[in-house]
Amino acid sequence: MSQDNRLLPLTPGQNLDRPLRDLIQPEKGNNTYSLSEPTHLREYLSVVLKRKWLILSLLVVVTSLVAIQMYRLPTIYRAESTIQIEQKTKNLLKTKEFVINAQNDPAYWGTQLALLENPRLHRKVILELNLQNNPTFIGGQARPSLFTAVRRMFSRQKPGATPAAAGQEGGLEVVDDAPTSVTEADKLTPEQTAKMLAYEDALRINLTIDPVERTNLVKIVYQHTNPELAMKIADTLAAVFIQDNIERETSGSTKSAEQLARNITDLQASIRQKQQEVINFRTSRGLPLGKIQGENLTASILTTSTTQMMEAEAERKRLQAAYEAAQKAPDLFSIPEVLENKSVQELRDKLSSVEEQRQALLVKYEPEWPAVKQLDRQKDQIQVSLNKQARDVVSAMRSRYDAAVNRENGLRQSNAQARSQAKGQSRSEMELGIIQQELETTQQLYNTAIQGKKEFDVTGAEVPNNITISTPARRAEIVGPPRVRNILIALLLSLAAGIGLAFLLDYLDDTLKSIEDVDRHIHLPTLGLIPAPRVERRFALPARGALATADAGDPSANALALIEEQRSPVAEAYRHLRTALLLSSAGQPPKTILVTSSQPSEGKTTTAVNTAVMLAQTGAEVLILDCDLRRPRIHAHFGLTNTRGVTNYLSGDTNIAGIVQEYDKLPNLKIITSGPVPPNSAELLGSEEMRRLITLLSDNFTHIIIDSPPAISFTDASILSTMVDGVMLVVHGGRSSRAVVRRAKQQLLDVGAHIYGIVLNNVKLESSNYYYYSGYYSSYYANDDDDQTGAPEADEYAETAKSK
Repeated sequence: MSQDNRLLPLTPGQNLDRPLRDLIQPEKGNNTYSLSEPTHLREYLSVVLKRKWLILSLLVVVTSLVAIQMYRLPTIYRAESTIQIEQKTKNLLKTKEFVINAQNDPAYWGTQLALLENPRLHRKVILELNLQNNPTFIGGQARPSLFTAVRRMFSRQKPGATPAAAGQEGGLEVVDDAPTSVTEADKLTPEQTAKMLAYEDALRINLTIDPVERTNLVKIVYQHTNPELAMKIADTLAAVFIQDNIERETSGSTKSAEQLARNITDLQASIRQKQQEVINFRTSRGLPLGKIQGENLTASILTTSTTQMMEAEAERKRLQAAYEAAQKAPDLFSIPEVLENKSVQELRDKLSSVEEQRQALLVKYEPEWPAVKQLDRQKDQIQVSLNKQARDVVSAMRSRYDAAVNRENGLRQSNAQARSQAKGQSRSEMELGIIQQELETTQQLYNTAIQGKKEFDVTGAEVPNNITISTPARRAEIVGPPRVRNILIALLLSLAAGIGLAFLLDYLDDTLKSIEDVDRHIHLPTLGLIPAPRVERRFALPARGALATADAGDPSANALALIEEQRSPVAEAYRHLRTALLLSSAGQPPKTILVTSSQPSEGKTTTAVNTAVMLAQTGAEVLILDCDLRRPRIHAHFGLTNTRGVTNYLSGDTNIAGIVQEYDKLPNLKIITSGPVPPNSAELLGSEEMRRLITLLSDNFTHIIIDSPPAISFTDASILSTMVDGVMLVVHGGRSSRAVVRRAKQQLLDVGAHIYGIVLNNVKLESSNYYYYSGYYSSYYANDDDDQTGAPEADEYAETAKSK
């Protein structure tokens, strides 16, 4: 507060009834605690140290297996033979005056390297050295390394890879019926070829073809456990390759000459046959034997017929349109063709003249006058003739339309015939063209073959050998296996895998292990941190052993043993818990405190006993009430009988003094045990008698510590939480799940309980987070010669309690 408003009344939004933790940390909203401290390297180191034995075990096992496998592998020798490959020059034309050479083949070098890896060449080497029956070659193959074996397990092998793998492991069977001569390598039966595949793969796996850059040299490198055999295979492969090259060049020239002569003979016979086919085709189809003028007569006839057919079709459409218009006309005299007819025009003129005469007579006479009647008869006759003439005109239109249709149909038939003839002639000409094209192609092939024969006669078939052995294999040198390198790699990989596994396990671990975990995930203050017992502190084990075994039902574990060792870390931790609990509510210390946990065996009974003892050490009147009516344990820790207790009072026995028991070592500490276990504990604890019991006890005691069943398993804790000032939730460090603790917290909050905070129980102080916390006590008390109890705050609080 500032100097000006420190004496002003509080505003409605201000609240002083807050835990001490809220006064220290800034408010985040929604009662959320968060740590702003960044992650340090020591936190990562703590994860590694926490699981150091897992990492070391994995490191030792993997490295040992790899080391054993490496030293099981035999020593591998390397033999190297070098050959020189010169690209030969081909002569296209050679005379006495000049020689024309062909250009170099860009794919020649790659072809020779591929031929060196050809399985056929390897088969010849095997037969030359009789390797299929050589136990040294079969059993001396290097065993696959551990990495190769693992890679082979996860890789899909081809169907023919099994024999090769057997060859690597020294498991090839001897082939007795295979040829032993190189010349017979191409005469193997399918069964013999299948058996030879294993030996070919075994040779190929250890063979390396290494061309020397910017030279024509190629190194043939072979590795084997037998140095002499490695040298023989390298030299033999080079020699067999050179022999193959000579045979390939020689046999190719002879075969080319023979094949070229046969091709020329076949082409000559084919030319004569094609010429005779042309003559026979022209004769059979009625085509002229030679090209003459007028061969396109059929096409001209087809063009003329098509033109006439189109004109007839247009005329028919015109007459059809006129006739259809006349049929649809409402009056015959509205048809243009009728009006244009001369006879119709003359009759209409006569009709008009008669009408004029009749009108002139009607001026003087009546219609009954004879002259007028005569004109009427004449007029009717003319009208009849006019109508007849109009109908004749329409009939003539119909006749002309029918004639046009007939003419069009006739022209269509003529056109179809002409088109059929044209198609037949075109088909014949196309077939003739194909035959003539085949004839021309055969003639061109014949000319090419004749030219090739001339060139072959000029150049000749003799070519020098362009492949030689530059350096034969010398003494084989040791090249493997790389034992130290593989062991180091296994060491590093296993170390990385172990560290990764440690971080993975830490990531998957959702238990609460530290105060930071409670703040981050549960959002409740941590009242106390109870350490786990250390092995070397044997005299403190019974006291702290209750934290792990008392709630599990081990009667030998007594939580009160910590009173005998006032300077132990456990006792100091409970003193811290006592101080935090007393300061957890503003105004006055809490009077009725419920101690529960999320699940069984988390140390709630031990925490309740030790908390009551620590409060009693201050001189205050303390009562510990065992309301765990399902599995009561308070009487076992204090060595009391459980014949009478809470259940007796709730069942109607209102004599409170008869159920309160004393503890000899602390007279101001009173105990009320649970009494006989009832079948309806939830109904008893939720009764009005239970609320009255707590009220009566609150008037006589400064603090009442109530032990209850786990909050998740039973509803007893939720019922009791509505009758007390607050709840203290005990969590087993490193075992309690975050989700379970959050569920217990929410279950208590749903019924309106006031949760003071979390007691993190059974925490390993040897971890890096609490290293200095753990070492403080031993170093401090080791240098302390005083015989004090180490709890000065107890006397201070005792005076405070007495004054109140």
